[in-house]
Amino acid sequence: MSTGHLRTLAIILLVLVLGIFALTYSKRLGDGSGGEYLLPDLKSGINEITRVRITKAGETTTLTNDSGKWVLTERQDYAIDSGKLRQLLLALSDAKKLEEKTSKSELYEKLGVADVGPDSQGTGIRIVGPDSEISLILGNLAQRSYRYARISGEEESWLIDQNPTIPSGASGWLVQELLDIDASRVKSVEIVHADGETVRVAKEDSEAATFDVLDIPEGRELSYATVANGITGVLSGLNLQDVAAAADIAEGDGRATAVFTTFDGLTVTVDSFLREENTWIAIKAEGIDDAAGEATEMNGRLDGWMFQLQNYKSDQLRRRWNDILKTEE
Repeated sequence: MSTGHLRTLAIILLVLVLGIFALTYSKRLGDGSGGEYLLPDLKSGINEITRVRITKAGETTTLTNDSGKWVLTERQDYAIDSGKLRQLLLALSDAKKLEEKTSKSELYEKLGVADVGPDSQGTGIRIVGPDSEISLILGNLAQRSYRYARISGEEESWLIDQNPTIPSGASGWLVQELLDIDASRVKSVEIVHADGETVRVAKEDSEAATFDVLDIPEGRELSYATVANGITGVLSGLNLQDVAAAADIAEGDGRATAVFTTFDGLTVTVDSFLREENTWIAIKAEGIDDAAGEATEMNGRLDGWMFQLQNYKSDQLRRRWNDILKTEE
């Protein structure tokens, strides 16, 4: 056989070997069309789920379907972001087994799929429906976009083709937005502290770029011309960090009340106090004319609750003269 024929046969053999390897590798790691579902019964029953319990590092989060509204049990049934839950459930229902991993219990922790306890790495997920229950452990991240997983009670662990997003801690599931009132609507803000110190800012024209600070103490000056604008923008994109039923949280120190009045008839009162170095607030709204319906909607969502805020927002709600004026010489 000539050298040319040998070279041709060698090339053909190499192509066949590479083809077989590629096919085998595709079946092992998944090509988006093959592989068994990790939870084959989840997709058909996804709309019937009544409760999802998530456990990680000793903390349990219980999401409950309360007559069609998803709430967080550990936060006195405050509303959760149902989009986050649906994203998690869809990722789990789509998850396919790419590769079988260890069945040895002593190696589970290396993948993060050991039975969940206070010191384990994995995340336990229990999904409950009217006539079904599914439990699994999501383990460590793998290959940047995959995860290890194991069905509770089974020996086999798997590499799956999904990396479900799970908020960090219970509060990460909550509906974050409280209010979103643009500063352009605000006519005035009055902040009254428990000791009587009062800071007032206002503007007569809604088109004005800067708010006036009223009743500045004699001999003092603003730290800069637009210092009041930070106060009036607090209600724009106001989000919570945590929530508690008002009846379940004791009032702390340094009470202050900020009253926001808009040009179109809305009044929002924000009471705040400090508790364990965090600021907690209660919100109440009143409205006239077109703003009456807006106030009713706000009170329906927010009445009876206390909300923990991020410092950069809460600090503005509690401004004193020394926070907005130049230091006395």
